[in-house]
Order: sequence, then structure tokens, then C-alpha cells
Amino acid sequence: MTSTLLFSAAGLITLLCTGLIWRKALRGNAAPDQQPANTIAALVSSAIALNIWAIHLMNSLTIDGINFTLATGVAISTLIVQVIYVFGILRHGIQGLGLFLLPLTAITLFLTPILPEADAPNWVHTSSLLETGHLLISLISYAVLTLAAIHAVMQILLDRALKKKRLSTLVQALPSLMDVERHMIGQVKAATVLIGISILSGLVWQWVDHHYFALLNHKVLLALFTMAVLVLLLIKRHRASWPTRLASRAVLTAYALLMLAYFGAKLIDTWLH
Repeated sequence: MTSTLLFSAAGLITLLCTGLIWRKALRGNAAPDQQPANTIAALVSSAIALNIWAIHLMNSLTIDGINFTLATGVAISTLIVQVIYVFGILRHGIQGLGLFLLPLTAITLFLTPILPEADAPNWVHTSSLLETGHLLISLISYAVLTLAAIHAVMQILLDRALKKKRLSTLVQALPSLMDVERHMIGQVKAATVLIGISILSGLVWQWVDHHYFALLNHKVLLALFTMAVLVLLLIKRHRASWPTRLASRAVLTAYALLMLAYFGAKLIDTWLH
């Protein structure tokens, strides 16, 4: 119950941040990036602290390793996204990303306590440093690709608005198309590297701990498909042969594949049983 209250409080604080950014954006006289960075960063940091406390109360950390339930995995992924966003605010002043990121983060925080197996400590119990490292790298790669996917949505909105020459208040509040694309590609590069490391670390862990490679399970295959889409995107972008809309859709496709690899199959299996 306490962790539920903490997640809810973190969600409410995140909604407050969302309101601050959207109110400034909808006024139409200033972009969200002109919001006081310290205020947004402080509020999100307090939500991060509550999220960490809630994760701790879920008995995620043990002497032997980490207990990952579906709720724990989602909470940790959300935590990583929050930390990256705060870093982005302080380093690059990208509060405008919060127009889409913060509402999604708030919804995730509210839903985390009611996810299937939220109270069960035995979804995945890590028993070695290799397995723990593999899972953490996987969650970080998912968090980075989440940010890239949100930038992809922003890029689609900006591209459509510019082609139709209809610059609504929301569109004017977004960062420039060049900035959005630059951040998205940077995150795609980072996610590609992290997914590759995640796949390799998973195979090393399987060999060291179990003396076999599970190359044909859904997680490995979907992660490989995700990385293939991202690599193709980077190659096409380097050759300048893909338009903006295709690049954005490729990022969203890769994100859907990775989300299915990490959470989808387990969630479906839990609901069915």
C-alpha cells in the first residue's frame, strides 16, 4: 500500500510539471524551453526520489540479486527515463520534450502498482552479476529508445505542420525540427549500442551460468529485429536517402518491437493465465 501511495504521489508531481509546461505552451507567447529549468528539474527530481523509495519498498533488491516483476521493470525503466530527462533539462534545456514525456510518465507511475504480478517477487530473480547487469542494460536501452520514440512523434507533428503550413500553438511550442532530429538520432545511436551490448551480455550470461545459447527465444529475436531497424535507419540517414517521416516511423517501429520483447510477451502470458 505504501509503494502505491508513493507511485501515486510521484505521478501527481509529474502531472504538476506537465501542467506547468503545457500552460506556458498554450499561452502562445513563450516556448516551454523558456520555463525555469531549476523548477521543472526540482519537481521531477522529487518524483524520482519517490519512485526510488517505492521501488525499494517492493523488495526489489536482495542479498542474492534483484527481483524483477513486471511492475519493477516498468518502474525502473520509468526511473531511468526521468533521470535522463532531468539531465537533459540541466544540460541542454529540453523542457519541451516534457509536453509528451511527462504525461506518459505520470500515467505509467499511476499504473505501475496495478500491473499484473506487481506484488509477486518471483518474475525474474537474478542470481549473478552478469544477469543483473544484462537486465539493467536492457532497461537502460529501453529508456533511451523511449525518448527517441517521443522525439519521433514530435518530428512527425512538426513535419506535417510545416508541409501544411499550419503552425498551431502546440507546434510553435515544440523545439525546432533540426533540434528534434538531432536529439532523436543521438538517442537512436545510443540505443543501438546499448541493445547490442544487451544481446551480447545476455548470451554471455547464458553461456557462463547455463552453458547454452537461447538464440531463438522471442526476446533475442525481437531485440535483433529492433537493432536491425535502427541500424538500417542510421545507414539510410548517413546516405540521406530516407525522408523525415520514414525515419520517424522506423524509430516507432523499433520501439514497438523492443517493448514487445521486454514486456509484451510476459504481460500477455500473465493476462492469459
